[in-house]
Amino acid sequence: PQKQSLFDVSADDILDNALRNLDDKQARDVTKKAADEVVRIALEKRMAEHRSDAAQDEMRNLVHNANLLDQRGGDYQINSTFETATGTTQVQIRRSKSMTMIIIASAIGLVLVLLILALVIFR
Repeated sequence: PQKQSLFDVSADDILDNALRNLDDKQARDVTKKAADEVVRIALEKRMAEHRSDAAQDEMRNLVHNANLLDQRGGDYQINSTFETATGTTQVQIRRSKSMTMIIIASAIGLVLVLLILALVIFR
């Protein structure tokens, strides 16, 4: 007789064969473990959904607060961390008019220095 290749056997075939060969006590134990795992997975799913919903609410509130700060004007920085269904999300919202002014002043200063250098060099 030819031997059947191991690669022709699927994982489902192996599992079905193993389950068919269990005695009553082993079958009860496997059933209990499977039920425990189903409950654990359902609980994990529900907790992940709760974290996701809470994170969405917190993010909406964060955006709302940033919009209120925008309306008031001035500089601000908001750092926030959210526990989501799949991990942690960190958000930073910043508005800095003074930084814009520093960049503009630096650009003007650079142009002036270049003009002075051009006048000195090409005289």
